[in-house]
Amino acid sequence: MKNQKFMKILLFGGTGNIGQRILKEALEKGHEVTAAQRKPGALALSHPNLTAIKSDLLSEVELPSIIAGKDVVIAAISLYAGLTPEQFKKAHQNLINALKKNPQTRIIAVGGGTNNEVAPGLRMLDDANVMKNIPDEYKPSIFAHGEVQKLYENSGLKNWTYFNPAAMIQAGERTGRFRLGTTTLVADDNGASNISFEDYAVALVDEIKNQQFIGRPFTIGY
Repeated sequence: MKNQKFMKILLFGGTGNIGQRILKEALEKGHEVTAAQRKPGALALSHPNLTAIKSDLLSEVELPSIIAGKDVVIAAISLYAGLTPEQFKKAHQNLINALKKNPQTRIIAVGGGTNNEVAPGLRMLDDANVMKNIPDEYKPSIFAHGEVQKLYENSGLKNWTYFNPAAMIQAGERTGRFRLGTTTLVADDNGASNISFEDYAVALVDEIKNQQFIGRPFTIGY
């Protein structure tokens, strides 16, 4: 991938809680963004560097052509926006297959906080003490994120990054002050692991330029 200041970005999920912050951050930093949406009209933002197109990650055949010519793909799709866990996994597998035809294009995928490790080799989603406190209705989505990270790790792609947030991510302030990690949960001295949507977006868009975590996951927290 070219090491340049401004990139051509293809963004999936630009209307979600995280995706809309990523979109705003990318545009403010001068990147050229194509937002691929199932419903392009749902994208309320207007900007000279923004193009909205109709696309669906569950439709694999069209993906290679819309990825072609892009420097970076950002997958900010959510399991809480009408996708089942199986559809979520299928969407990412379709994306992986398309990226194999465009190996020069980088992928940064929005991950899940429970993919982070709480001890060496022990992810939150594999820790019974953690999972017993999580309502059953959330567990299929949590496990899907764990499986999708494995899809990227085993894909053979070189230019992938899976960005797992803190244990708790929610609307808040854009402070620009946070800590980054790789596989271990980032928590404060009291054990709390938090990040705002806004600061998560800052770190993700910064990573496009910084290229610190190509071929591996990373995480964030205060």
